[in-house]
Amino acid sequence: MTQSRLPGLPRRRALALAMAATLAGGAVLAESGAVLKDTPLRSEPLGSASEVAQLKARETVEITARQGAWAGVKTSAGAEGWARILNLRTASAAAATAAGLQLASVFATGSSGRSVSTGVKGLSAEQLIGASPDSRQVALLDGFAVSTGDASSFAAQAPLSAQRVNYLAEERGSRRRNR
Repeated sequence: MTQSRLPGLPRRRALALAMAATLAGGAVLAESGAVLKDTPLRSEPLGSASEVAQLKARETVEITARQGAWAGVKTSAGAEGWARILNLRTASAAAATAAGLQLASVFATGSSGRSVSTGVKGLSAEQLIGASPDSRQVALLDGFAVSTGDASSFAAQAPLSAQRVNYLAEERGSRRRNR
């Protein structure tokens, strides 16, 4: 077996240790960011959690943790709490956008400048690249499917009748209405 430069450790084990150290080191490092709009700083990563402080737009914060759609932040005044990631812009995202790396800004902030994709909030590029489907969960979902015949017989047992619904006319331009 090929040995690593560390005496007594096989290459795979040394690689695993190096990867673990890299991941642990990344968790310790904080990232700076800026608040995009006035937003509450909450005590927990929940919308119903108590408000610790109010963050002002363009205020600089230190991002210390991420949990789903929330980021743990620390202000220059020393206040600590949780803010929605949608209301923050990381320094790395600003640098990527300034460098013309629009795709990188999608992973860093969830925004390409034209649309917001909240589905990837809280996920790193590495997590997205390494993602794989869970075939057991897909099989479980397939188990809930019913045949057309079963669905029709179920509908016939209830006082249901077929209704014809015309498609809505699609507006030109944006598919989203102004609110």
